[in-house]
Amino acid sequence: MMATARKSPIAVISGDLVDSTALNRDEYERVLAQIKTIQAHISQAHRANQHSIIRGDEFQSVIHDVANALHYVVMYRVAIKALGKPFDCRISFAIAEQADLRESVSESMGQAFVLSGRGLKAMKNQRLAFFCANTDLEDRFALLIRYLDRQLSDATSRQCEMMLPLLQRDQPLAYGELAAALGVANATVSKSLKAAGWELIEALLAEFQQTVGAHV
Repeated sequence: MMATARKSPIAVISGDLVDSTALNRDEYERVLAQIKTIQAHISQAHRANQHSIIRGDEFQSVIHDVANALHYVVMYRVAIKALGKPFDCRISFAIAEQADLRESVSESMGQAFVLSGRGLKAMKNQRLAFFCANTDLEDRFALLIRYLDRQLSDATSRQCEMMLPLLQRDQPLAYGELAAALGVANATVSKSLKAAGWELIEALLAEFQQTVGAHV
């Protein structure tokens, strides 16, 4: 199938499940369903966004609303960790121009695909990495992404369960509404989100969105 050349920037999110071979069939089905749910949500936000799931434990998304890329990355990670202790993922994402996009994400090409895929393969101790053809932009967020990785790695499944609805809503969700939806006390929500560092995570997502939006 003919490729569609795109000169404006795209983001590519590449991820894989941590210790996927240790998951039993039920656990695998749960995480697969969760990945598909997140991909559907990302597509609802921008119809041109595309996704793939490869070999059952790898996933990829092509993002056209580039400024929201980090938001989607965090959504992926939080959604998977919300399933429980056995679940986590590694994610590398990249922003670049000049992509050849095809109907199948796995057949698409471009610098963002190369940077994202290469970054995922090179991962050792970290579980989140960001790359950008604009090196100034990459450098600006390098330390912040390392902080975010540490914060998400330390977050419990319960904390992730509480952060996920906040990430999935276009409009702010009051803690009282979140508490009612989860069937817990307001104080429990407030305490859990504070322990997860939600306010700083939210501020970082806003900073990334604003900064990247100004550059693309």
